[in-house]
Amino acid sequence: MRSVRIRLFVACLLAAIPAGTHSLQEPPSGTAQPNPNQPFSIGERLVYLVKWDPPWYLFFLPHMEAGEVDLQLVGETEYKNKKALKIILKAHSSGMLMKMSGMKVEDEFIFLSEPETFCSLRVSQKIREGKRKRQVDIDYLRETRRLHIRVMDESVVPPKLQKDEIKENIPPCVQDPFSALYTFRMSELRLQHVQTFMIGNDDKFKEVQARVEKQEVLDTSLGKLAAWNVDTSALKEGLFKEGGQFRIWFSADERKLPLQFEVKVSLGRVLGKLISVENQPHIS
Repeated sequence: MRSVRIRLFVACLLAAIPAGTHSLQEPPSGTAQPNPNQPFSIGERLVYLVKWDPPWYLFFLPHMEAGEVDLQLVGETEYKNKKALKIILKAHSSGMLMKMSGMKVEDEFIFLSEPETFCSLRVSQKIREGKRKRQVDIDYLRETRRLHIRVMDESVVPPKLQKDEIKENIPPCVQDPFSALYTFRMSELRLQHVQTFMIGNDDKFKEVQARVEKQEVLDTSLGKLAAWNVDTSALKEGLFKEGGQFRIWFSADERKLPLQFEVKVSLGRVLGKLISVENQPHIS
C-alpha cells in the first residue's frame, strides 16, 4: 500500500482543472476581476471530501476516504507593487487510506494572479507529505517571458537548496489550475463547448482541451442539481504520467459551482465531492 500514496488526490486535482477562454498566444482580453454580477465573490470557500476507489487488482480493498481539499478565493494582495488576486488551496489526508498508508498529508498552495486576466504571477507550495517536506516558489515574469523556480528541501537541517533556475521563453499567459477554474466559471457553458488553454505545473506547461460533453443530474450536498459534465485531455502526451482521465462537473446555473471531480488512473479512481460552500454571491 505504500505505493498508493495519499498525495494522489492532490496531484490529480492540480493536474488539470478546466481553464479560461484565452488563446495560447495572447492573454485574455477584458476584465476578470470578481464583481457582483459574476458567479463567485471574494471570500468564496469550497471544501471537498475526497475518496479513493482501488483498481480491480486490489479488489479486496474497500472504497475509502482519502482526505479533504479546501479552496478559497481570499482577496486582493500586492505583488511587486501591483494588485494581485490571492487563492489558497489546502489539502490534508484523513480516513482509512491515511491509516493504511501510514503517511500524513498537510499541503498548502498559494496562488497569485492578475485581477484583470487571471494569468499566474506566483505559485508558492508548502509540501508536507510524510517525511517529504518541500518549499517550492515559482515566479512568472511575464514582462520578460521568464520563469524563476526555487525548491528547498526542508526535511533536513539546515534546509537544502535543490533547485534555483530561470526558464526562458515561457508562454505569455500561463494559468495555474485554480486561477483557470475561476476564469472558466465566467464562460458561457453549453453542450460541446470546447476550450484549449495552457496550464502550468512547476516549470512545465501543458496544452489542455476541455469539452462540455453532456448535462446530467447529480446528488450533492446542496440537493439534486443539474450539472455540466466536462472532460479534459492534454493535446500532447497525457495529463498524468500513467495516462488516465480527468472529469469535472459544474452546476448548470449562474453559479457554475465545481460540484465534483473524478480522476481515473492506473491506481484506481479518485472522486472529490463538494461538501461545503461559503460566501456565495446572490445572482439576479
